[in-house]
Amino acid sequence: MSDKQIEYSVFCIENVAQKLGKTGSEMFRILNSSGLLHSYIIPSYEALHTQSKQYIVDEIISVLHFESYYEAKGIIK
Repeated sequence: MSDKQIEYSVFCIENVAQKLGKTGSEMFRILNSSGLLHSYIIPSYEALHTQSKQYIVDEIISVLHFESYYEAKGIIK
């Protein structure tokens, strides 16, 4: 992982946490345990890092809700 991807990941974690009223540590645990940090956020660096902060935060929250919903329904693991 490059320094830019690390910086992008921290940016994502902290800004999503702020929008959801959580600490950075809490958000890291959620994104890491759900797999989204390594399966979505880091791989999406090239596609998303040039987008606006609002777009990136909303996109991550949408993916998080999608994953959580379908996990709860037993459709995905």
